Amino acid sequence: MPVTTRRWPTPGCFDDVRVLEIGGESGDFCGMLLAGEGAEVIKIEPPEGSPGRRIGPYYEDRVDKERSLFFWMYNRGKLGVTVDLSQPQGVQRYLRLAETADVIIDAQGLNVMDRLELGYERIARLNKKVVYCSITPFGATGPWRHFKASDIVHQALGGSAFCTGYRQVREGVWDTPPFMPQSWHSYAIAGEHASVAIAAALLYRQINGEGQHIDAAIHDACAQSTEGTVTRYIYYKRNQLRDTPQQMRCADGRYLAVVTMLLGRPNLAKVLELLKNSGLDAGLGDPESNDPAAPGPDITDRLASALSRWAATKTASEAFHTLQGLRVLCAPVYPPEELIDDPHTREREDFVEVAHPELERSFTYPRHPRRQSVTPWRWGPRAPLLGEHDAEIWKEVLEK
Repeated sequence: MPVTTRRWPTPGCFDDVRVLEIGGESGDFCGMLLAGEGAEVIKIEPPEGSPGRRIGPYYEDRVDKERSLFFWMYNRGKLGVTVDLSQPQGVQRYLRLAETADVIIDAQGLNVMDRLELGYERIARLNKKVVYCSITPFGATGPWRHFKASDIVHQALGGSAFCTGYRQVREGVWDTPPFMPQSWHSYAIAGEHASVAIAAALLYRQINGEGQHIDAAIHDACAQSTEGTVTRYIYYKRNQLRDTPQQMRCADGRYLAVVTMLLGRPNLAKVLELLKNSGLDAGLGDPESNDPAAPGPDITDRLASALSRWAATKTASEAFHTLQGLRVLCAPVYPPEELIDDPHTREREDFVEVAHPELERSFTYPRHPRRQSVTPWRWGPRAPLLGEHDAEIWKEVLEK
């Protein structure tokens, strides 16, 4: 177990794993996920700080490398050291630290570390059991490997933006552009995929004693994360088109988001019975004559129209609990600020307080991303200050 591992009252999945993370914001989320599972994640920054420190907004609108809310969010639970790889001493320190690592997340960009002679081949000679994960826009091979891309490009090129938005006003014509699901979404997708690959590589190493190189392409991860788009085309020959979210206005003015296309035949029958008892006709006839396993737009549109009329007579909470009891995929729509005090999210501890001693206060963070009973998720401490753990880490490494 790494000497600098912080002690928690409960075990973590990766308590005995040391991770080095180096590079830009595309690797931040991956490192945060591993830290949440208990790994000791050491964020390696140049003397001027990681690029993420220059991404706003900033606490109290003061532009400062220690006040980036982006950096705070994606670097919780990590230790931080500075290394100047342009200097011989910095290179030697990095190599000494790499010898102690179980995992290295390299988000520097394609071949950046190789040009410094610090890439996988060099590190693997020093540390044969290292799991080295390179996160790049388009991977280390293929005709696009030297292309550059940003988060918005990845979301568009990977398909998630095209699948998100309002339906066409007529065939082939939309009056609104596609939506970005959220900022930095592509890096979150890539980080999730990379963290799973790292976990699998660590399991493989535990069985066979061998490390390996993981080539994690952000574009690959995005292209594989459009849910049923590919499978609907393969099995039903249906192209994915942007479609209007089925958001139904309820009697209290709130909205309920409902997904009708995933209803199976028994549940569809229950929904039709609910509508019939409420004096509403969905116009679908006998549910046995429909094929809810592959419902077309006509079926889902008529069902959504009838449900909208029904929901207009209920509060969002009433509608949600009724439809949930019928196994209809739905959820009330809340503004983000209301989620913090929602009874459900409070009971699940979806939001937690993270202390910032240097500011003499704590801040509310999303706990993120899941609950685990045996090895609970670790949501803190707060992101490291620049070079905060230099003395601690270098003392341990250089004295070995």
